Amino acid sequence: MNHQYKTTYPLIFLLLVAISLTVSGQNMVSYAYDNAGNRISRKIVLLTSNSAHAKKDTIAPSPVEEQMGGRKLTVYPNPTKGELKVDITGGNNKDEIQIQLFSAQGIQLQSRKATNGTTPIDMTLYPPGWYILRVQAGDKVTELKIIKK
Repeated sequence: MNHQYKTTYPLIFLLLVAISLTVSGQNMVSYAYDNAGNRISRKIVLLTSNSAHAKKDTIAPSPVEEQMGGRKLTVYPNPTKGELKVDITGGNNKDEIQIQLFSAQGIQLQSRKATNGTTPIDMTLYPPGWYILRVQAGDKVTELKIIKK
């Protein structure tokens, strides 16, 4: 190998590392690859700290409605930041209604009896993530995924 190439490659490498370190705090590099895995393009995306360009949260809280036999179950808001409300209407008033909240790992966090109407569930002490809300009325059971912000 030629002596010129031995000294040129390390210098080019160091130059590229220096440029990437100075640019990394302000920019992002995006690469595109073909089906064979070869890089076909590189795009430098300039990042700004302007709050007008900040990405807004795209998940809007909305009620989740579910039918349980003759009952209508409405859970809102989902996702929630704190208090979750479970609204139960209709059905047989003789059936016992049980509401349970589980972590994503299956650990039971809360359990309570409920009646027709609105039952609040306080989730303010739990970390952000997803949870399972199980509602059982008589022999009917439904489970809903709840997101805590």
